[in-house]
Amino acid sequence: MKIAFLVRDLCHMGGVVSATQNLAGALADRHEVEIVALRKVRDESYFPLDPRVSVRVLSDLRPHSPVSDLDDPLVEKWPLVYPPNTGAKKPVVSRLAERRLLEYLATTDADVVVSSSPRNTIMLAQAPGTYLKVAQEHSMPSIYAKDIKERLFPAYLSLDALTALTPEEVESIGRQVPAVRDRLAVMPNCVPASPIRSKGTNKVVVCAGHLTDNKNHALLVEAFAKVHAQAPDWTLRIYGSGAEKARLRARIEELGLSNSILLMGQTAPVTPEFGKGSIFVLPSKREAFGNVIVEAMAAGLPVVSTDADHGPRNILTPGEDGLLVPRGDVEEMARAILRLVQDDELRQKMAANAVRGAERFHETASRERFEAILERALARKALPRHATARVDDRGSVHIEVGPLPERARGAELVLRRSGKNGEEHRFPLSDSGEALVAWDAGLPHGTWEAALASPSGGEVPLTTDGYGCDTRDLLAVELPRPHGHPLALLLPHRHDDGRLRVRSALRAVHAEVGPVRVDDQAVRLRAELWGATLGRGAVVEAVHRRDKERVLTFEARDAGDGAFEAVVDCAALAREHGEEDGKEAIWDFWIRPEEGAPRAALAKLATDVLKPIDVFTFPRPVLTSGAVARPSVVRRAARRARRSLGATPAALPRPVRTELRPYYTALSQFAVKTVRL
Repeated sequence: MKIAFLVRDLCHMGGVVSATQNLAGALADRHEVEIVALRKVRDESYFPLDPRVSVRVLSDLRPHSPVSDLDDPLVEKWPLVYPPNTGAKKPVVSRLAERRLLEYLATTDADVVVSSSPRNTIMLAQAPGTYLKVAQEHSMPSIYAKDIKERLFPAYLSLDALTALTPEEVESIGRQVPAVRDRLAVMPNCVPASPIRSKGTNKVVVCAGHLTDNKNHALLVEAFAKVHAQAPDWTLRIYGSGAEKARLRARIEELGLSNSILLMGQTAPVTPEFGKGSIFVLPSKREAFGNVIVEAMAAGLPVVSTDADHGPRNILTPGEDGLLVPRGDVEEMARAILRLVQDDELRQKMAANAVRGAERFHETASRERFEAILERALARKALPRHATARVDDRGSVHIEVGPLPERARGAELVLRRSGKNGEEHRFPLSDSGEALVAWDAGLPHGTWEAALASPSGGEVPLTTDGYGCDTRDLLAVELPRPHGHPLALLLPHRHDDGRLRVRSALRAVHAEVGPVRVDDQAVRLRAELWGATLGRGAVVEAVHRRDKERVLTFEARDAGDGAFEAVVDCAALAREHGEEDGKEAIWDFWIRPEEGAPRAALAKLATDVLKPIDVFTFPRPVLTSGAVARPSVVRRAARRARRSLGATPAALPRPVRTELRPYYTALSQFAVKTVRL
C-alpha cells in the first residue's frame, strides 16, 4: 500500500511534525510511504526521518537551493482555496504551493492520503481521487477559529477516516459533527523508543516545551521554588524558547533561583537531555496529547503532569509511572515533585514502569493501530451507498441497496433520528440488499436519516436520487389505521444534501386538517379526529408560540363521520397582537377533544407532501382597526395655527393594519402568523 502524508512543512519544531515523521517511519516497515510538504524553508528537519520515507516538496523557498521557487511570481500570491493564516502579512502557503497541491491530489497514485492539519484537510476533502482520504486531528477542533470550523466540519463528511488523539477528543468531535461518528477513531501520536536511558541518580528535574502561556512554565517555577526550599541540592532545567522567556527569567531572578532554575534554550533533539534528568514535569494548561511525556517515559523518567485536557491522563497511569495534579495548583505540583525527589525507591520504580508504559506508543503498536484504522476505512468504502425506497399499498417501506459484498453480509439498515441525540433503529438487510421497515414497526414520530452499518462496525450514509423514492402506493394507504396508532405513515424522501430520509408520522391521537377556507372574517377549519372522539367542552386552541400561557379558544363542532369544524375569528387574532409581540406573532393550533383532555396538534401529515407549507397556501386577509374620522373644522384650524407659529401639529393617530397568514409549519402543524403592517 502506498501512503502519503500531507504536511505544511517539516521545517519547524512541533509535535505534529515529529509525530508525522515517526508514524511515516513506522509504516515504512510494510508500506511505501512519502511525505508531501507544501513548502520547504530549511535544509533539514529538526527531527530524524527514516531514510525509507521519501519527501516531495511542492514549493522550495530556500534562497540557496538550485531548485528554488523564489523567482516564481506565484510565490507572493495568496492562495484561492487554501485557508490563509489569520493576521499573516504574506502567504505562508502560496498560490504556487496551492496549485501544485491540487495537481498532486488529482494525479497521485497513492492508495491513502493522510492530512495532518485542518487546512490540508479542507483541501483533501475537495480532491477528486478515489484513494482513502484520512485526516489526523492533532489538536482540539472546538478551539479552532470560526472561519476554519465553518469549512473544516463540512469537509469531515468527505473523509473515509478521521482520527483524534484521545477518546475525549473523539467524543467531542462526534458531538460537534454527529454525521462523522461512524468514521472516528483514536490514534495517539507515534513516539519511538529512546536510545537514551536515564540512570535516575542526577538531582535534576527536566521540563521541555515552547515557552508560551499555555505551557505554563510560570506555574512550574513557583512550584519548584517550594521544592528548592526543602531540597536545595536539586535543580530544574527548562528546555525551549518562546515569548514567555523574558518574564520567566525575571521571576527566577526575583526568587533568587538563577543557579537552581536554568532556562536551557531550544535543543533539537531534546531526548538526549532527558538522560541527564531523574524526573520530568509538564505544567501545561491544555495538552491535546503530549509527545514529550512519552519521550520522557521512554528515556526512563517518571512524570509529574497537570491533568490538562486531554493527553496526560491518557498516557500516564497515576501512581504507577507518574503523578497527575490539578491544573493551576502550585501546591499540588510542588508536593508531587517533592514526593519523587524524597523517595528514591518510588522514583526508580516509576521510572521502570514508565519505560514499559511508553511501549504502547512506539512504532510497532502505532503501525498496527493505524493499519487497523485503514482496514476499517477500506471496508467502509466498499459498502453500498446508493439506495432506493418504495412504499407498498399498506404503507411499509422497502429499501434496497443492491447485493452486499461478502464482507458486508449481515449488514443492517440504520435509521437515526436527525439532530444530536443519536437515537437509532436497526433493520436487517438480506444478502440481496433489501430491508423492510414495516408500517407498524413503531418507528417514533420524526425524521430519520438512513445509513448502512456493516457487522464490523463500518457505516456509510445512504443517498438517493430524484427517482429513488417511489411513493405512488402511499396514496392508497387507508387511514386511520384499524389497529395500533391511527396515524402511522412512513414517507421516504431525498433530503437537500442527497441523503435518504424517512419521515415517520406516528400519533395515538391526531387531527388531520382537511379543507381550510379563509376570508377577512374568519378562518374556517375542518379536520378529521383519529384516536379520540369529540366530547363536552371540545375546543380548538390557538397557542402563542413564545408565550404558551396566551391561548385563544374556539368552539369545535361535530361535523359527523369523525370530523369536526371550527370557525376562527380573524378579528380576535388581530386584537391579540400586542405591542410586546413586535412585528410578528405566531399562533399554533390544537384540538382539545373534550374538557380536561390532552390536546393534539392540527396538522397535515396523512399525505405524500413532505412540506405542506410549499403546497397548501391560503389567502392573507388584512384587518384594519382604530380608523380615524376626518378632523373637525375647529381642529383643522387649530392645526393650521400651530403650523403658522412654527410648531409641529400633533400627529393624527394612524389606523392599525394586521395581516393574517395561515400556513403549515416545518412540522406540518397548522398555524397563523399575525403581522403588523
